[in-house]
Amino acid sequence: MSSSDWVALGSLIVSCFAFVVSYVGYKLQQKTAKSDNEKELADQIAAIQDKLAEPNQVAQPTFLAGAQTQADSQNAIAKATSTNAALQMLVLRVGNLIESTGVQPDWYQNLVLASAAVRIGDQVMAEPYVKAAADLAARPGERGWSAETAATAQMLSLQVRANFFYNRGEPGDVEAARTDLEQARQRVRNLRHQQGPNMTAARLAEFYVREADFELDLGHEEPAADRMANACKEWLKVHTPTAQQAIGNMIWSLVNAHGRVPFDTLLTAEFVKAWGEFLRGAAGSAAPASGAAGSGSAASGSAASGAAGSGSAASGAAASGAAGSGSAGPGPARLGPDDLVPFTFARPAGEAAPVTPVGPDPQADQP
Repeated sequence: MSSSDWVALGSLIVSCFAFVVSYVGYKLQQKTAKSDNEKELADQIAAIQDKLAEPNQVAQPTFLAGAQTQADSQNAIAKATSTNAALQMLVLRVGNLIESTGVQPDWYQNLVLASAAVRIGDQVMAEPYVKAAADLAARPGERGWSAETAATAQMLSLQVRANFFYNRGEPGDVEAARTDLEQARQRVRNLRHQQGPNMTAARLAEFYVREADFELDLGHEEPAADRMANACKEWLKVHTPTAQQAIGNMIWSLVNAHGRVPFDTLLTAEFVKAWGEFLRGAAGSAAPASGAAGSGSAASGSAASGAAGSGSAASGAAASGAAGSGSAGPGPARLGPDDLVPFTFARPAGEAAPVTPVGPDPQADQP
């Protein structure tokens, strides 16, 4: 080979080496950019999660803990409006990031984005995230999830998708939402051996109450009554005071929020009796959580407990106390108009709790 051939070969080798170095540098730059994009996505998801953790009393008025003053209600509305506006901006920013960089959210990130979009009522924005979260959760083998992790992920994804269907309201959405929530409850039952009977029953009761709330918002009283009967039944299986109080308050809150529906349509006598006994037990071991008695009566029960006419002692629950003056008898098969007195939510000792009437007050006609 001539010297010029050697020079040409050397130039080729150098060019090839330079190409390899450039390619490696390009891939490293791509990896760095991808890492930066993923970090930015994670930061934005964390910000959205923080906003989701804030109370949203406007979007979910059923679960307000008691009656609020007008000023408190206005403040709650202003706070929720501000939170939802911030959520919408964050979700839009994440959407732009995904479109411009091609970064792919994982299951959890899709779930958070879906929850945020559903909460602010943007069904168009929510739909792709709802679908992605449900699809990813349905393929646990690809993620290396255990059976328990898969069941939890599927339960959460189904719950968010049901909320999406209820809010969107297209033909077939209500049935799809009901199916999703029943499947979600089945996932909860499948985890009973890990969560234990108390938390399983509490979670099932919560699912039933939230589904009943959606149904009542749509004017579907019959399915709502069925869900509430199941919620009451599950509450009776809960034996931890914290969960009993939380789920019991949620049940009563729904009754208050949907006052147009007769209370005996939504509550079972067994639940009301057990709730009164629970509150009497709480009052006996700490400061009274709730309770209201009429003039001249002694109330050893709670605000949900039974009350008789003036001059009688109310020691039974709402379903066990008799309405007649000075009399006591077995509880009715169904709740009657005199079975409830003004109801006060159970609260920690020392915390003020305004009274919200649930049913007619037996003492209202007393002088």
